[in-house]
Amino acid sequence: MAEPISYNWRRSPRAKVLQVRITPWQGVEVVIPRHTSHERVRAFLTRHRNWIRDTWRRLRSEMPDPDQRLPASLVLPACGERWRVRYQRRPGAQVRVTTGKGQNVTVFHDGRDESAVRRALRRWLAARARSVLVPRVERLARLTGSEYRKIQIRGQRSRWGSCSSNRTLSLNYKLLFLEPALVRYLIIHELSHLRVLDHSTRFWNVVAQFEPHWRRLDAALGESWREVPAWVEMP
Repeated sequence: MAEPISYNWRRSPRAKVLQVRITPWQGVEVVIPRHTSHERVRAFLTRHRNWIRDTWRRLRSEMPDPDQRLPASLVLPACGERWRVRYQRRPGAQVRVTTGKGQNVTVFHDGRDESAVRRALRRWLAARARSVLVPRVERLARLTGSEYRKIQIRGQRSRWGSCSSNRTLSLNYKLLFLEPALVRYLIIHELSHLRVLDHSTRFWNVVAQFEPHWRRLDAALGESWREVPAWVEMP
């Protein structure tokens, strides 16, 4: 019997069209724009049922082998860094990550909980993202004349960033796996929401003042989830 596919539903006020994101661990996430009817969603999924099934099965078949579920290196195009990851197994050791000289990272663990190792590496990525991204936000905020209240570094599954009505910017640490131009555009995009919270023509006019190639970059950003290594998304 074929393994059942898990569907997750999320309504998004920012989404313009129905979207499907498939991962071999979480199943299928359906992003639904505001005011989209249940009938339209069902019809959309019916039309794409075979593609969803085939894509999910292919991704499941391509899941990393056990030896590949932990990275040997962390390649971070956003800041031009490549970190070598070393694993030191010690009985009874708590999982922790230390940063050494020459862009070396060491993970101490007891060899019993692979998921805990991935969680520790994701925490390391979040800390590195804060060091890399916050100064860029500060520079671009000065350039655009924007004032934010605070910055959060998170690990969202389907958003590179967001801006709340209380002027809090949330940036995804997975941005470290993208090229600098895309990271710059994402930050400009979120800073522009400090002026206009929606995605109206007025908002895009604000974005265009600071990034005239926003259309190309926005399309590329939507396709960039494939740049995130598989282990980052694994439980």
